Amino acid sequence: MKLYIKELREEKGYTQKELADLMQVSFQTISKWETGANYPDITHIPKLADIFGVSAGVLLGMEPLKDEAEEVKYDDEVYWNRKRDLLKVWKKLFWNEDYFRFLVKDVWKFRKPVDILDLGCGYGFLGSKFLPLLPKNSTYTGVELDAQQIREAEEYFADKPYHCRFLKENIYDLKTEQKYDLVVTLFLMSHLPEPKKVLQIMKGALKPGGMLLLIDANMEVEQAGFFSGLEREENGMQRPDFIPMWEYEAAHGQRDYRMATKLPFLLKQEGFTDIQARISDQVVIYEPADPAKKEMNQDFRYVYTHEDSYEGGTAYFMNRGLSLDKANEFREYYSRSSAYFDKPDSMAVKTSGVYFVYARRG
Repeated sequence: MKLYIKELREEKGYTQKELADLMQVSFQTISKWETGANYPDITHIPKLADIFGVSAGVLLGMEPLKDEAEEVKYDDEVYWNRKRDLLKVWKKLFWNEDYFRFLVKDVWKFRKPVDILDLGCGYGFLGSKFLPLLPKNSTYTGVELDAQQIREAEEYFADKPYHCRFLKENIYDLKTEQKYDLVVTLFLMSHLPEPKKVLQIMKGALKPGGMLLLIDANMEVEQAGFFSGLEREENGMQRPDFIPMWEYEAAHGQRDYRMATKLPFLLKQEGFTDIQARISDQVVIYEPADPAKKEMNQDFRYVYTHEDSYEGGTAYFMNRGLSLDKANEFREYYSRSSAYFDKPDSMAVKTSGVYFVYARRG
């Protein structure tokens, strides 16, 4: 068990002797508490917590220290800015070019030029996928709050033969006189505190009969579709159950891990018609021994050794509602996973769980 006595003492500016005087024990006792050679009697815990001005949970390592605590805001540009490079790589692991081409050409069957509005467009990922498949003279308008993402998008499309423009705007404040044939989002809805409000904004931006396309994930599907050889190698070690952590996030308005499956219901409530959904058939098989998968293997390895949940350690999980024991279980799993993926004979299977939910404005 890790007690944060030294960290809290130093934060308060006390010496071991000063803390010992306050606790009416010897400074050698304080030293033993801090090194873990001995532990304070349970009757000392409330007094120590009171001296440091923290809860007993913080003192006992059951809650993160103040400087480790993180207010998780998944709809905050600061959060996404930290993950910009990671997200570019991660998108490759779920995006299936063949399946998307099939949807555009054979399911949605766009035969005339299409005016697209992309909310939370980032660096224009969806535009780069849609425009080469659409009829000539189709247009793409991206809305994004992050100026750097807009600059990247403008640079990417600068020498492309497409009609594009980008607006720096908070989607909650978006007002547009132009009406669009297609309004799209990618992984936006699950991270919004007010998804219904945004659905209303998107509906107002559509032409009558226009199509709304929401691409999002159900993380339960991803969890059920993940397996690595580590689970067998480590004597039956199972991947931890993420659902309690995701339920905590959903209850605190951070992100909705089941949003993709909920979207048809929300669209029905907002008066959309012809509501349909499909799920991507992309399944990634990580196999570093196969040279034909070199690029994909590198992408998989990059993502699964740079996740917050691995780098952030125990505090990452405790900030998402897990107990200290559970947080340590998750941290240990990610540490073992990182070592396992370094092995040339390692293997993993990951199902994307990405939904394409689409409907028409009546």
